Amino acid sequence: MPNVLKFRTALVRSARLLSEQINHLLLPYQLNYSLWQVMYVLQLKHSCTSIEIAHYLNVSKPAIAKRIQILNQLMLLQVLDSPDKREKKLMLNQQGQMLFAHCAQEIDRLEQQLLEGIDASQLQHSLTTLHTLIARLELSEQGAIHV
Repeated sequence: MPNVLKFRTALVRSARLLSEQINHLLLPYQLNYSLWQVMYVLQLKHSCTSIEIAHYLNVSKPAIAKRIQILNQLMLLQVLDSPDKREKKLMLNQQGQMLFAHCAQEIDRLEQQLLEGIDASQLQHSLTTLHTLIARLELSEQGAIHV
């Protein structure tokens, strides 16, 4: 098996295993990784539309709409007034921000445990490789390069 295929397989498998670990960690809070990702984007951008979230996460708009509906049911979101009435700006409300902060600490702790014992230079090299891969995939998606 060529090294490229081994890399892809390892990357996808590690992403799935990490998602499962995070799902397990978030379960007591009625959250999962896909809901967490929406909360992450809202915390990162402070407020944004569902279309902006879908674009950032590279997920379909209907999938984001469903996640937003669930976060609304959990009473974690606030809808902001917008000059364009067709557009809904969303943000985490106070309860959502508190839950985000708590869960972020737990996820950070998990990440630290997983990375414990890995050499800092190895970790930096891996991070650089992943950022390069992400950039190339984004350029490919935009049609700027062909891979």
